[in-house]
Amino acid sequence: MNKKIAFKKQPPSFYAGDALHAIKQQKLQKALEQSGFDAFLFCKAEAVRWVTDFYVKGFRPFLEPEYVALVVKGKPPVVGYISGSDDLRIQFKSDIQDALRLPHVTKWHEVIEKMLADYGVSRGRIATDVMPHMVYRGLTKACPELEIDDVTPMWLQLTAVKHPIEVDLIRASLRVADLGALAAIEAIRPGVTEHSVSAAAVTAMRRAGSEFEPFIPLIASGPNASMFERIATEKVIEAGEMVILDLGAVVKGYTADLGRTVLCGGEPTAKQRQIYQATYLALQEAKKMIRPGVTGKAIDARAREVIVDSGWGDYVYSGNTGHQLGYGLHGEPLVDRRVDFVVEENMVMCLEPRIVLPDQPEVGGAHLEDVVVVTSNGFEQLNTTPYDARLLG
Repeated sequence: MNKKIAFKKQPPSFYAGDALHAIKQQKLQKALEQSGFDAFLFCKAEAVRWVTDFYVKGFRPFLEPEYVALVVKGKPPVVGYISGSDDLRIQFKSDIQDALRLPHVTKWHEVIEKMLADYGVSRGRIATDVMPHMVYRGLTKACPELEIDDVTPMWLQLTAVKHPIEVDLIRASLRVADLGALAAIEAIRPGVTEHSVSAAAVTAMRRAGSEFEPFIPLIASGPNASMFERIATEKVIEAGEMVILDLGAVVKGYTADLGRTVLCGGEPTAKQRQIYQATYLALQEAKKMIRPGVTGKAIDARAREVIVDSGWGDYVYSGNTGHQLGYGLHGEPLVDRRVDFVVEENMVMCLEPRIVLPDQPEVGGAHLEDVVVVTSNGFEQLNTTPYDARLLG
């Protein structure tokens, strides 16, 4: 005889509340209805969490397929999972009504085929995100009449423009990230390692309520700043070095991401001040462009134009000027010269111009990143970490 489990139903961990949960379900169904597809099938961990509000097992820095979420018209999401612990977690800490245990990923198609058949869409059209190739191959063989397409356009429709509740959650996440940035800046001094500065930031953010770090905190000093090294290393920070920091936090699933550059002690050199000022001006001019109706391309172009006009065109950053922010990290559409989109009210964007001098490691580099929400006639900045007054001059 099975032993009765005494657990009571609980809300999901780091839950944002019933109101937002219902809003997202309504948006999902509306997007599905308008898409022409019979179902969406999500494999990315952050997408599964957004769709269900179930806190999927660990947000890991390694891409391990562990979940799927099937959304069918008029039905709540169906979840597939691999972890035995989720038998209880789904039962007691989610409102998921239909969940199936997944086998090894090489046989996922067998369970997904059953999901699709149970809900009458195994001969229809579905849209998916990052389905592993072995799953795609097995599924198309098992369901030869099934059409599988890309869910990206619908995902952008769901996530690019934020509900005011989501904006408030991102604002709260930025408050936590600001505390991390201030702790990192305070920890920067000659003789400490980049890694120890990162630890100070993480400690402050976790104590303030961050669930986890959405990426490895970036603390890059001196030569590492000159190449924009993407992690915090064991390098010892020296006096007079430019130190780039790029940090993130997560509150109830919503992400913060901000960047600053500071000088470690002393007074900056002329070049250090010049590249910092050019980066700062590019950021401010890009923000001035923000309002509903402007294009992301125009914002990107203005930031680059400022850096070129400042005399640092040979070192203008090759990537995008910014990205959407919300439930994931580098959300789309990107603020990029190759991406054409029109800015809308309640989009939340990071803008992050930078200048790095790989051929001048003694100078370093400058990176500044602010987060803004688009308002009806402009923008509101959500982060508050100050700039380095010594470098501004």
